[in-house]
Amino acid sequence: MKRLLLTLYLTLNAAYGYCQRTDTFQVLFAFNDSRISKQAEDYIDQLIFKDVLIHGQKLMVLGYADYVGDTGYNNKLSSLRAKNVQNYLVASGFDEKDIKICLGKGKIERTDIKGNEGYQPDRKVEIIIDPSRTDNLKNKADSGFLSSSAIKVNETYRLNILFEKASSVFAKNADLQLEYLYKFMNNNKTVTVQVEGHICCIWPRTSGDGEDKNGGGPLSWKRAKAVYSYLVDRGIKAERVKYQGFGGSRPLIIHERTEEDRLNNRRVEIRILSK
Repeated sequence: MKRLLLTLYLTLNAAYGYCQRTDTFQVLFAFNDSRISKQAEDYIDQLIFKDVLIHGQKLMVLGYADYVGDTGYNNKLSSLRAKNVQNYLVASGFDEKDIKICLGKGKIERTDIKGNEGYQPDRKVEIIIDPSRTDNLKNKADSGFLSSSAIKVNETYRLNILFEKASSVFAKNADLQLEYLYKFMNNNKTVTVQVEGHICCIWPRTSGDGEDKNGGGPLSWKRAKAVYSYLVDRGIKAERVKYQGFGGSRPLIIHERTEEDRLNNRRVEIRILSK
C-alpha cells in the first residue's frame, strides 16, 4: 500500500515539475552510515524552529544510497536512514501517523560517476511536505494562533506562550498569545481543550519534572495550570479546560544549545478534546 501511495505521489508530482522542490528538504549522511550526524540534527532542528516543518503537517520520508555496494545492502541502508529520520522527527514532537510514508528507495544509479568513494549528494533522506495542509498551518504560525476550521480532535497545537526560567510566571511576550487563546476559546463555545505544560533543560530526556522556583509543585503542571487559571479568570468555563504537565519528556528542540532553544522548550501546548 505504501509503495502504491508513493507511485501515485511521484506521478502527480511529476506533472507539476518535480525539479521545483520547494517543499522537499534533504538530510545528508556519511558514507556507509545510517546514523544522523550532529549537523543533520541541527538542520532538522532549524527547520522546526523556523516553522518550515510544522507539527500537524503530513510528511513523506524517503531514504537513498549512492551507487557503491550491491542492491540488497543499499536497500537496507536507505531504509535505515529513512527510519532514523522518522524517529528523530517523532522525538521532536511530530506524530508518527502524520508521516504518511517512510521508505528506503535503495541506491541511485550513476553512469557518469565512478570510483569507490561514491557520490555524497545521493547519501540522503528527503523530507517531503504534503502541500495540501501547509497553508492553514503556516497561517497559524504567522498569525500567532489557529483557525477553528483547521483544528482536529486529539491533535496538539503549539502555543507561543513562554515562561521565565524555572518559573510558571509568563514571559513578557506572552500577553498577546494569551489573548489569542482567550479569543479562540470565547469565540468557539463548543471547543474543549487540555493545556499541556513542558520544561527545558532535562538531559538525557526523561519524564522528570522541575520545581517552580516560587514553590508550589512540579513546574510543568504549574505552567499548564497558569494558562488554565488565566482562561477561567477571564470567564471561560472550567469544565472546558483541563491541564496536565509532561516534564521534559516532549521537547520541541532535542539538543538545547542556546538560551533560545531552552526558552522554546519552556512552553505550553493545547490538545483539542472536542470541537
